[in-house]
Amino acid sequence: MNVLSAADLTADCAPLLRTGAGDDEEFLLASFTGVEIHASSSDTGEDDDGETLTLPHSASTGTLFVTTSRVIWLGAAVETHVGYAWETSAVTLHAISRDPTAFPKPCLYCQISSQDMSEVRFVPGDDKTLQEVFDAFCKSAEMNPDDDEDDDEGWICDEDEVADGARAAQLAAHFDAVLQVSPELENGAETGQFDDADEDSLL
Repeated sequence: MNVLSAADLTADCAPLLRTGAGDDEEFLLASFTGVEIHASSSDTGEDDDGETLTLPHSASTGTLFVTTSRVIWLGAAVETHVGYAWETSAVTLHAISRDPTAFPKPCLYCQISSQDMSEVRFVPGDDKTLQEVFDAFCKSAEMNPDDDEDDDEGWICDEDEVADGARAAQLAAHFDAVLQVSPELENGAETGQFDDADEDSLL
């Protein structure tokens, strides 16, 4: 879990964005005030007992920031913690949930994998902005595609695959040499070869 402290904020209490050249520079895509957060994390330590832990700030209201590379939520200070930040690439799932049996309020449900697997729900104060929050997440996700989807392993072969390919090519060449088409078939059958015999000649 990426916890933010006061050192991660600007003088006006906004999140510090990354600066750098090219893809390393971070820009703000959208921000939403009055967003309630409900966050939990599965215990993945050595003594993992499978329990779900409720994280600090859960059920608190703050501001949600969506940038070109991160999802950031800031609330009032809880001890030294002021909020959370996750890499967009770590958000493995985000979806609008309006089912009251799953959660009592309309929210953006997220599964986040960052050092642990977390479930986070963002609840806007006005559920009319829920679609805008979803769209901002989608835009950030498009700018941070999954590396696995970009890998084209079809062009990467190990020695065994190369050998198998060579053997397949040899077999194909062998079959081409063996299965030669008869010249008679290539040139076509002689005219009248399969005509019915004259009945008189059979008597």
